[in-house]
Amino acid sequence: MIRRCSLSIVLAAILLALTAGGSAAFPRPQQATVSVAGDVGTPMTYSLMQLDALPQTTFTVAQRWWWGSRTHSDQGVSLETLVNDAAPTLPAATKNASLRVIVTVSSRWAGSVTFTLGELDPNFGNHPAYLALKQDKRWLPAPELVVPGDEFAARTLFSVDSITVGVQNPTPTTPPAGAVTIEDGPFTRTLSAGLLAALPTHTLNVSFLAGTASQTHTEVGPTLADVLRAAHLRFDLNTWVAAVGSDGYVATVTPAEAFVGGRPLQISLNEDGQALAQPRLVVDGDVKGGRYVSDVVDLVVGQGVAPHPGW
Repeated sequence: MIRRCSLSIVLAAILLALTAGGSAAFPRPQQATVSVAGDVGTPMTYSLMQLDALPQTTFTVAQRWWWGSRTHSDQGVSLETLVNDAAPTLPAATKNASLRVIVTVSSRWAGSVTFTLGELDPNFGNHPAYLALKQDKRWLPAPELVVPGDEFAARTLFSVDSITVGVQNPTPTTPPAGAVTIEDGPFTRTLSAGLLAALPTHTLNVSFLAGTASQTHTEVGPTLADVLRAAHLRFDLNTWVAAVGSDGYVATVTPAEAFVGGRPLQISLNEDGQALAQPRLVVDGDVKGGRYVSDVVDLVVGQGVAPHPGW
């Protein structure tokens, strides 16, 4: 009887500690680190204590999974801040060069997810992601990638340990008029104007800032996803796409922005009732129009670099 009573007291004490809430019940972990490397001028490695010392954002996130959803209050560090602090290696004298930057967030145990810096930037996509350090005032055992604006939690990533930055600098080709060349490593295919026009079309009414002036347009054309499928390309949470204009202008997007983030991506063939001589990348929901790429001649497709073997 005494032994059973003692065991009950111990179990009750453990349960009280687990349910008390607050960071006191869950002391700050010390072992996890996060590296920021790749095409950067200042590679960094952060301990949890160093991440905690950076400016923190508190946000509410509804994590939606196929079996239901849960709402949490998280606190963490902006992914955009971590990337910018590492100083991506940008081409000189290039307009909106930061829109060429891709960001792959990885976990040794949970895989990787790729973003573009343009999606995260409040001046363009304004769709932030964070490395959460606390959830409901309790310390997480390791940083967790959270994207509070996503429609569901597919881009949530547990135990983040690395961030790899890439800068895409493709050069334009010269496909036939109205056509687009799709490049994926050694794979190249040109989609003709007729083939693009035969794809299912969608109409978007979009608004964005061009300088300080607002523009509004009606765009008609296939989704970026349908164009990639027409080229027989698969894409996932780690896929990026660089749209290249005939003048060499480049902006990057990810298909996940659309199928997880709920931000439509379109290859417009008609603007305001007028057929376009060359397709245009349209990124519905952006604040500024820097990722609206006119006269697209190439879509260069790739996968974010994950540092862990097997992912």
